Amino acid sequence: MNHPYGYNRCLTAPLLSSCVFGTIFAGLDVVQGARFTPGAVVTYAGGLYAYNAMQCPMEAIHGRQSLGHNMLAGGILGYVGVSAGRLGIPFVGPEIFYKYPALRPNIAAFFVYGGLAGTLAALGGKTM
Repeated sequence: MNHPYGYNRCLTAPLLSSCVFGTIFAGLDVVQGARFTPGAVVTYAGGLYAYNAMQCPMEAIHGRQSLGHNMLAGGILGYVGVSAGRLGIPFVGPEIFYKYPALRPNIAAFFVYGGLAGTLAALGGKTM
């Protein structure tokens, strides 16, 4: 199966959509009461770009799109984002880390963000 925008454009094709949706997501933060900052736009746009750019080489290596590629890309970005202090972990309260001290936040983030990415990919029609 060919990639939707060709493997030769893996790093350039997601630029515009990442910038547009990064700005929209930062705008949603404003609607919820946060201040609009260029840093928020860069965080959202950079995350979306990295998510799309990470999947493309995996798809090129395997010759097809897969739910696993989305899960791995989402998990890695969640791990890095939480490790860097740029992201929180949705659906996981801080008390879980006191109750289970061996559970590291960045590891939990890998599974939460990977699961979210996999769910959205499955809803989009991707399979393993």
